[in-house]
Amino acid sequence: MKAKFIVFDIDGTLLTTDMKFLDSTKQALASLRENGHAIGIATGRDYASAIAIIEELEMDTYVLCNGSVGYVRHELAYEVKLSKESIKRLIEIATENNDQIVFQTANGLKRHFEEPGESLTQAYESLGWPIPDFDDMYWNQNPIIQAMLFCKSEDLHKYEIHEFRYVSWHKFGLDVIPKDGSKAKTILKIAEKNGFQHEDIVFFGDGMNDIELIELSGIGIAMGNAEKEVKDKADLITDSCNEHGIYNALKRLSFI
Repeated sequence: MKAKFIVFDIDGTLLTTDMKFLDSTKQALASLRENGHAIGIATGRDYASAIAIIEELEMDTYVLCNGSVGYVRHELAYEVKLSKESIKRLIEIATENNDQIVFQTANGLKRHFEEPGESLTQAYESLGWPIPDFDDMYWNQNPIIQAMLFCKSEDLHKYEIHEFRYVSWHKFGLDVIPKDGSKAKTILKIAEKNGFQHEDIVFFGDGMNDIELIELSGIGIAMGNAEKEVKDKADLITDSCNEHGIYNALKRLSFI
């Protein structure tokens, strides 16, 4: 069998809902390597929140912040930054509407407003993440590659900023990424540099920010716990992240 480039989301995919790894998942990754396949990660997480997982799974190829940065053999190979002008406009609109923003660099993140607000707090607490520290000048002193916006869905139309597009990752939050950036586009660039075509990519995901990569992969696989919209776009629906979904799908496809 020709080698594949097999890519995984983290939360709700590699990790169970209680943020642990199944032994079957680790066994599956080891078997993929033994069988000559390349593997990688594509996540909305930043470097700081993903690095422990990357190291535990011995990954050296990973796309973070929904495609704004990509690493190959642990070296930064791709980066897209948000312009200061567009960030200023984002802050202005959020201030007018009493919404919340978190700004991210490749290495960390800070919330922009001193009061974190209910939506931000609920989103982070639901995932077991700590609330980001407050720093209202973080965006101006660092290269920002992604933001997280917390606003009501009916208010999103107010945020019409040409440079940005908005990808839902939680019912309380949206990722703000460059219009030309995404997990899918960065993974495709990394795949091509390593001799893979889009049809060689196998991707496992569960969230709304996984849809584009599921559609563009040779085989797009939705976890059993995935959103309905994700399952509708998938070539294969496997079991949930708590029920050996990764291992079972890879066995079914004869990759392990």
